[in-house]
Amino acid sequence: MVVFDTLGTPGAYAVINRMEPDNVVLAQYGYGRTDGADGTVWPWVFNAAGHYWGQVAVQMSFMAQQEGGIDKMKGKTVVHLHIDSAFGREPLPAMREIAKQWGVRLLEIPVPPPGLEQQSQWLQIRREKADWVTFWGAGSGMNSTAITNAARVGFPRNRMIYVSFGGAEEDMVPAGDAAKGTYVTANAVPGKFPLIQDIEKVVYGAGKGNLKDPERIGSVYYNRGVGAAVMWVEALKNAQRIHKKTGKTVTGPEFRDGYEALDISDAKLKDIGIQGMSASFKMSCSKHDGSERFRVMQWDGSKFVMVSSWTPAPDPAFIRTLIEESAAKYAAENKITPRKCP
Repeated sequence: MVVFDTLGTPGAYAVINRMEPDNVVLAQYGYGRTDGADGTVWPWVFNAAGHYWGQVAVQMSFMAQQEGGIDKMKGKTVVHLHIDSAFGREPLPAMREIAKQWGVRLLEIPVPPPGLEQQSQWLQIRREKADWVTFWGAGSGMNSTAITNAARVGFPRNRMIYVSFGGAEEDMVPAGDAAKGTYVTANAVPGKFPLIQDIEKVVYGAGKGNLKDPERIGSVYYNRGVGAAVMWVEALKNAQRIHKKTGKTVTGPEFRDGYEALDISDAKLKDIGIQGMSASFKMSCSKHDGSERFRVMQWDGSKFVMVSSWTPAPDPAFIRTLIEESAAKYAAENKITPRKCP
C-alpha cells in the first residue's frame, strides 16, 4: 500500500503519525489536519484540493462580498456551528484570526455527536442575533437537521454556509423545501463532465459498477471521489516517470515523489475530462496543499447552482503563514527536524 485516504478528519488525526514509519502517503482530499500542508514537517501528508483553513477563509470572504466589503463585517456576529470533534474544530484557528482582524464577533457553538439534537443551539443562535452561520456537520442526519432547525427559529438559509463535506444532495434533499437557499463551499462540483460520462458509459453501461442508484453519478460526493482518484492515478504516473518504472510497481517513497510532482493545470484537467469540476493546482516539496480555491454553490430546491467562480482565500499568504507557524510549533514540541526543501 502506498496511499491511504481516511475520508474524514478524526481518522486522519488518528493515523497521521503512522504515515512516515509505514512509508504511506496520507491523502487528505480537502479535509484533515491543515498544517499537514507544510511538507517540511509532514513529508507524508497532503491536503490536495484544499484544506479547511483556506475553505473557511473563502466562506468569510463570501460573507464580506454579500455584506458589501470586508469593512462592513466589523461588528457582525458569525456563528461557527459544528460537531464537537476534530473535524468540527479544525477551521477555528484561521477563523479566529480572521475574525480578530475584521472585527467580527465569533461565537463557537459545538453540537454533541451524532448531532441530531440541535434545538438549544439554534435557540442560542436566535438569541445572539447571528448574521451568518458556518456549519461543519457530519452525516446527512445532522446536516439536514440543522436546516430544519434553522427554519423553525426563522434563521434564513441564505445566511448559512455549509462545509464541503457536509453539503451535498444527500444533505439537502431530506430537509425538503427548507433547504432552499443554503450555500455550500465545494472543492469538486457536481455535473456530468466528460470523464464522468465515460465512466457512466464504459463502467456502468457494461454492467460492471456496483452503484445502487445510478442517479448519483455526477453528484457532489460522486465527483469528489473521482477527483481524489484522479490525483492518485496522476501521482502514480509521475512516480513511474520520475523513477523510470513505467508499468511497474512503485514504493512508498517513490509514490510520495510522484505526489509532490503533481502539476494539474487547466490543460491537464481538460485532457483528463474534468475541467471545471476541480481547480488547477501544483504541489512541491514544501507545499503540500492543493489549489486553495473553492466554488460557492447554492441549493435552489432541487439542485446546486454555482454562484461564484473558483475563489482563493482573500489573503493566501496569511493562511500559509498560519500553516507554517502551526507546523513549526508541532515540530518543536515533538522534536522533529524539518527537512530541507529546494
